[in-house]
Amino acid sequence: MKGYDRNNKLHDEKYERRMAKLFGLFLIAIIFIPITFLVVLEWFATSSRFSIGTTGYIQKAITNSVISIVAIIIAVVCLYKLFQPGKKILHALGYLAGVVLCLTITFFLVKPLVLDIPYINHPQTTYMERLKLDDESGVGDNPASYYLRGVDINGERHSFEISKERYDEGRVLRSDDKLIAKVSYLPHTSTLISLEFLMDFNAGLLEDSYPTAENLSEDWTDFSIQINDTVYTLPVPLAVFLDDGWKLSEEDANLRLTGANEPYAEYDRTWISLSNDSDQEISVLVYNTNEHFINITDGTVGDISVIYGNYDFAGTELRLPGGLMLGWSTREDVLDRYGKPYTDYESGTLKYQIDDLYTGYWRLNFDDSGYLDGVMVHHQAYFREE
Repeated sequence: MKGYDRNNKLHDEKYERRMAKLFGLFLIAIIFIPITFLVVLEWFATSSRFSIGTTGYIQKAITNSVISIVAIIIAVVCLYKLFQPGKKILHALGYLAGVVLCLTITFFLVKPLVLDIPYINHPQTTYMERLKLDDESGVGDNPASYYLRGVDINGERHSFEISKERYDEGRVLRSDDKLIAKVSYLPHTSTLISLEFLMDFNAGLLEDSYPTAENLSEDWTDFSIQINDTVYTLPVPLAVFLDDGWKLSEEDANLRLTGANEPYAEYDRTWISLSNDSDQEISVLVYNTNEHFINITDGTVGDISVIYGNYDFAGTELRLPGGLMLGWSTREDVLDRYGKPYTDYESGTLKYQIDDLYTGYWRLNFDDSGYLDGVMVHHQAYFREE
């Protein structure tokens, strides 16, 4: 009997030890697994290596969803407090403001995720220049973030998070020459889906994707130029620019030009700057082709000069006949479209001229990388004919 009791006791002790181990493993599991899951989730959501592609969208979805859940919880607590009796009006207004704020935050975090769903399989594609590669140190133990920033062919600015590998690649390539990036992205969350760095870029490939205005001539001898969405054919009254929203400075607005009242007299003219609400600026040479004094606003624009260096225009915002683009088209693109120039300067500048009297010409300048960075177009006689 004593042996039987002893066996039962040993069996119970083994069972208790086994259960204790199982309970310990259970406690470890319910603590370790959620922590591990959160650590892995946090690593995935913050790692730059997953920032490009659909994983980048998932990263943003995780981050925005977590913040939205926290905001909703706070909104529920504020709503509960709002309906508790015995509150002061000031406290009630505070709870109400908290509910509105949290719901607003949730709306603006979730909205871009929803709007980008149709673009996941059909992302938008564009080209970027003026590239900047930036890095930002992470907070605490969070890894650093890497960004590609630039201006696209339509003049819009973009900022995309990229991986460290693509960041390093871009820095190496940019140090050699002008660099352009072809990007596919989700427009509402600014998620980069694909990235291709281009060293040898042919702007002529974009004519079908980015057509010019219908009334922009293909022939440079028509002396037309497209600025934003408007085509101007020289010579053109300054009033046309003013009606389109271009503005003179206060100083230039008071200028007057003398008349040319003698046969073969030289037209009075002066350079002025015009600016618009987009902070773009162009220089125009205004002529007085009349025989009497006129105010500058009644003059005729015979020359337009635009440089790329002030970054007022990008890509499609300024087009030359044949679709050439300031800052994008190359010297080779110009030669392909316009043919042999009247003058090919040693500096690389090309001049296209209709005759020897300088009544009409284009002067096109290029940067060290061969990209068009300065345009001067003239089409206006300097003297009266008789």
